Amino acid sequence: MTTDNSIGFWTFFEEFAAPRLAHRQETFRKTFQYLDQISTPITIVETGCVRLADNWAGDGQSTIMFDKYVTARGHQSRVYSVDINATNVAACRNLVGSNVTVTAADSVAYLNSLTRQFNEQSIKLSLLYLDSFDLDEIYWFPSASHHLKELVAAWRSIDRQTLVVVDDCPLNAKLVRTKDGQFAIHGEPSIGGKGRLIAEFARQVGVEPLFAGYQAGWVGF
Repeated sequence: MTTDNSIGFWTFFEEFAAPRLAHRQETFRKTFQYLDQISTPITIVETGCVRLADNWAGDGQSTIMFDKYVTARGHQSRVYSVDINATNVAACRNLVGSNVTVTAADSVAYLNSLTRQFNEQSIKLSLLYLDSFDLDEIYWFPSASHHLKELVAAWRSIDRQTLVVVDDCPLNAKLVRTKDGQFAIHGEPSIGGKGRLIAEFARQVGVEPLFAGYQAGWVGF
């Protein structure tokens, strides 16, 4: 469902952003389609901000798209982005408008403080977008652990409508050796990368992913 207020955003997305997003195109489309179903003002909190203009396929340019979306929605919709790198924050501030607050801080501490404020104002997150810790695909645990900490730090402002999205979650396929010595995929691929531990937590509490690709998203925590 496309709201009247978001029509301008969808023109920008389909004609400009989507062709440049490569492997993130479909999951970002599903993210904004989900936000369109929320009638209340949109509150987006993002960890890891845009750091380089026009790096669509590489970084995804999420902050820029979130800025475009909340500006189109209006009615007190806002984006809050945090990055530990002050250089990234300065670059981001030059690329977004007044509806985006960009802060240089440790993301876990920031989320804990911000959501305490939100709790006092009865604000729940529409979207929590986690992308603050670069992924080492060989040693994935530090990044996955950090993003699980971010989820916990923001927990007081997450309800069953909040969409939680994690970037850089390539699917892991379990390979088994066949009788002829070849390898074949066994079972369904699992969510890996930055979202691996969040995916394990979600599965244990009975929350199925809304989508899973290079990005993974869940609703219903």
